[in-house]
Amino acid sequence: MSRRMGQDKGSMIIQEKPMILHILERLNYKINDATIVLNDAERIADYQSLLNQYSDGEIEDNFDYSLSFVEDEVKSKGPISGIMTGLKNIKTDYALVLPCDSPFISEEFIEKMFDLLEENLESSDVDAIIPFHIKSNKDKFKDNDDFNFNDVGEMTDDMKIQNSEPLHSIYKKENLINIDELLKEDKLYVKSFIKSLKN
Repeated sequence: MSRRMGQDKGSMIIQEKPMILHILERLNYKINDATIVLNDAERIADYQSLLNQYSDGEIEDNFDYSLSFVEDEVKSKGPISGIMTGLKNIKTDYALVLPCDSPFISEEFIEKMFDLLEENLESSDVDAIIPFHIKSNKDKFKDNDDFNFNDVGEMTDDMKIQNSEPLHSIYKKENLINIDELLKEDKLYVKSFIKSLKN
């Protein structure tokens, strides 16, 4: 539920469709399974009803992949709990994580993420593929000249994490142990999870 928008973001209608439907359509022919993690059974029923309303026939008939809905395992802990629940429910070693409120995510971005995973797996073990912006945070860190940079070579790991998009990333299922430890310590900031990763 979005506090700023006053309603559930994924169910908001953008260009005549719910936000979540835009994302699901862009995943067609790129994945085998999609797991939608929601807070509770009521919200799952609402999303299923909404998707059926905007789909031709049954929801599953509109996609070339299997679609499942699961309830957040740990309540009221934000996106990190959703990532954990999603990773526990995947059938593969890696999962692409996307938020329900990114209706304009491009097919090119999705393909690039999977390409990067494949390329990196050829040479090393990979914990995650996390995109970040190559931009200066001068406005955010006005008194810190360390944040003036123009290309990736000038960025430290902390800068990359600061500019990262952790909810548009690929994570390895084995990282569940890291999330579990962070939840036990009540560290809910997703970027804390990124800092815990090695590769």
